[in-house]
Amino acid sequence: DCHGVPNGDGVEDDCGVCDGDGSTYGFVDVTHIVFAVELILEDGWSSDSLHCSDISGNGAIDIVDVIMMVEVILGNARLSDASQVTLLKESTALSIETDGFIGGIQMTISHSDNFTLELSDNSMVSDFKTNGSKTTIIVAAPDAGELFTASSEIVVESVVAATSNGEIDVTLPETFGLSTAYPNPFNPST
Repeated sequence: DCHGVPNGDGVEDDCGVCDGDGSTYGFVDVTHIVFAVELILEDGWSSDSLHCSDISGNGAIDIVDVIMMVEVILGNARLSDASQVTLLKESTALSIETDGFIGGIQMTISHSDNFTLELSDNSMVSDFKTNGSKTTIIVAAPDAGELFTASSEIVVESVVAATSNGEIDVTLPETFGLSTAYPNPFNPST
């Protein structure tokens, strides 16, 4: 059988896992991550057909499964996991700063009509889907720096960032301000 037991009853499931339940690949590579991201963005899965991508076993395909796939591929040969991430939003671009490795980020942004988006190459896999004035973006194993640029102003509606240890804090500065130089007894303007 698949365990190597003569006349045993171990059977490989559709995903190549010995005695598996048809929800997890026996091995994972970047093509599986690309496939899982596509399934999430296109909402192309159902609980009856998880396409061997439900690595977490929670009955859904989501960013947690993508992060777990990244972890399987990279293993321990990477930096320590991040404890926080800061999103830096310019008018039409979004960048990240972090204190370690991020397994994945999933976010929803809103924008005007006639919107275009260009993802950076600073990640293992990244993709997006636009529906009207909302876009969902998934980025697996992003490096610090720019995530994407957009053709118009964006608003970050929601964001989830996680490592293999779970969800981490995301900081998104709401406003920046510049106060007057006070006291300035030598110059009435600065």
